[in-house]
Amino acid sequence: MKPASYQTTTKPSLFAAKTTADKLRVTGLLAGITILVCVADYVLAEMGGEKAVPAGGRSFLIETATVLVCMLLPAAFMHLSKAAFKTNGKDSPKSRRGKLLPSEEPGKPLRIDRSQAGSSSSDVEEAPSPEKPKETPSNHGVKSLSQAVAAAVRSGDRSRAERLLGDIIRTRTPVDTMPFNSVIHACAKTGDMAGARRWLHEMRAAGVEPNTISYNILMDASAKADDAEDAEHWLSEMLKDGVQANEVSYATVIHARAKRGETELAEHWLSKMLAAGVEPNIVSYNSLIYACGRKGDAASAERWLREAERRGLAPRVTTYTAVVDACAKSGDVERAEKWMEKMKDAKVEPNVVSYSAMIDACAKVGDAVRAQRWHQRMQNAGVQPNAHSFSAVINACAKSGKVAAACEEFDRMEKAGVAADVVVYSGLLDACAKAGDLERSKEVFARMKAAGVRPNVVAYASLARPFAHRGEWQEVESFAQDMQQAGLEMNEYFLYALLLAYAGAKPRQSDRAEAAFRRAHARGLEANKHVLTALGRAVGRGRAAQIVRELGLSEFPEERRRPFK
Repeated sequence: MKPASYQTTTKPSLFAAKTTADKLRVTGLLAGITILVCVADYVLAEMGGEKAVPAGGRSFLIETATVLVCMLLPAAFMHLSKAAFKTNGKDSPKSRRGKLLPSEEPGKPLRIDRSQAGSSSSDVEEAPSPEKPKETPSNHGVKSLSQAVAAAVRSGDRSRAERLLGDIIRTRTPVDTMPFNSVIHACAKTGDMAGARRWLHEMRAAGVEPNTISYNILMDASAKADDAEDAEHWLSEMLKDGVQANEVSYATVIHARAKRGETELAEHWLSKMLAAGVEPNIVSYNSLIYACGRKGDAASAERWLREAERRGLAPRVTTYTAVVDACAKSGDVERAEKWMEKMKDAKVEPNVVSYSAMIDACAKVGDAVRAQRWHQRMQNAGVQPNAHSFSAVINACAKSGKVAAACEEFDRMEKAGVAADVVVYSGLLDACAKAGDLERSKEVFARMKAAGVRPNVVAYASLARPFAHRGEWQEVESFAQDMQQAGLEMNEYFLYALLLAYAGAKPRQSDRAEAAFRRAHARGLEANKHVLTALGRAVGRGRAAQIVRELGLSEFPEERRRPFK
């Protein structure tokens, strides 16, 4: 930035002198010249009369004087205009627009008068000063700085946003909550809750009180991080500080608890919301219905939907879908179908998630025919199937042992141009496992790899199961090695398959089974009752009980027939 001495001013206009004194000077000069011409004309006339100075000569004299006046008048105006702009050798602040203005106090640096300049620059320009490098900007400058912080956050440049906000704090620029909320949101969005808390502290230290948006940002970040306790903490802090909580504030905490299936705590916050006089919206009820769904509590899910309707709230497609999902998880297909019909009666069109939830209900009870019918009904309604809907149908076929039907659905999926993900392939492998189809399992697994889909541990466990049931432990071990090379850790499902393979081998591989179990325990893998049952079948119940006691595990369970099939 150039110093004040380099700042230029607009060239003064011919008529720029606007003060009364300036105008009087110009008028006086003009009057003086006019009087001088008239006097000269009179004197010449009296001295010589018409004979001394003929009329033509007098006319010539007057015309000459007039020309001289016209030539001198602009110069006079220019001179006076320049003088009018000077006040003891300095520019007058009253006639300047958007220029450097002297401070009202002596010894203070110059500042930009943005209120008159109409400039949109966010930078505050001022003359260098050894005492104070920067001066507080005007309201327009403050607004620009706040907008610059928000723009940096929107562009993903958090470091620049924090730097700008730091400058605002250091220069003690008076701002509102906007720049602080922007930076807090940037921290929260990246999961940096420590940074978000730090900026909230800086906000208070700067004399800016957090508002509803500030706390809502923090609660939302906590909920997304599955930290319901932290979300509740911020809501409590908000209320303690006297900041008004709105429906979003309460809905966020309700959702945080509902995500965990903690219906009682979610209901507790809904009660507090109503007691505070805050009307819940449909989002809060959706969260409660979702929480009921996680527990398979269809009756409670229905109750909350009716409660929302009683309060005059219109259920959305997400509301009905959550109820259908609750029915699906409870294994009540007829109930799920009833709510699908109610959704249609309410003029709410089911989406692909709704239909997928309905198909999941069919899959849970192994009703492949009904699942396929609903999938076809979805397509007839103009709803495009996706990987989830196809996966649900394939899963239904798998649970009913219809591997051929599952493969047919997979072929339809490819023809529809829907890319299969690892969940779809795992479902197809599960169908092959239930049918004991080893060759098709290998074929599906090879197809998955060729499609560039990275198998997960569930896919490997599904692949291993049909080989395990036949006692082909070498194959299962090779799958375990492939999985390890892919950087995947063995889970309890794969450990069960491995132990089952050792148990079914001819001869039985007891030593390998015990070694595999001990390695898994050393890695921290928790042994469930199915794994312990498979261990007992591989090494014998007596030896298995001894291993359990040595490792300090829970009591050896009673053997169950064909677990995890």
